[in-house]
Amino acid sequence: MPTYFWPLILTICANVLYQLSARSVSHTIDPFFSLIITYSAALLGSLVMFLISGSHQSLNYNFHQLNWASVTMGLSIIFVEFGYMLTYKSGAPIGSTPMTVNIGLTLLLIPIGLIFLQESLTLRNLVGVVLAVVAFYLITS
Repeated sequence: MPTYFWPLILTICANVLYQLSARSVSHTIDPFFSLIITYSAALLGSLVMFLISGSHQSLNYNFHQLNWASVTMGLSIIFVEFGYMLTYKSGAPIGSTPMTVNIGLTLLLIPIGLIFLQESLTLRNLVGVVLAVVAFYLITS
C-alpha cells in the first residue's frame, strides 16, 4: 500500500467536509467575515495540534525555517475559499464544482510542472489529460 494512502483519505474526507461547509455558508453573511471566523478556528485548531503533536521543534527554530510559501499559501487559500463561496452562492452544484475546479487546476499545473519543475509527461498522463479535457467540457456544457 502506498505511503500516501492514509493522508490521501484524510485529504478527501477533509475536502468533503470543506465543500459541505462552503456550500452551507449563509447567503446573507459577508464572505470575508465568514473567513475571519474560519481562520480563527483554523488558527486555534493548528495551535492545539502543534502543541499536542510532540514532534515539533522550538518556535525559534520554526520561525527561522519559514519562507515565502507559508504566506502565499495563506493568501491563496483566502481566494480559494472566497471563490468557492461565491460559486456556491451563484447556484453552482456541489456535485460538480470541485471536479470542475480540480480539472482546471490540473490543466494549469501540468505545463507549470513540465516547464519549471522538470516533471515528465508520459503517454498515460497525456491520455488522462485528454480525458480530463473531455470531462471538463461535459461538466461545463
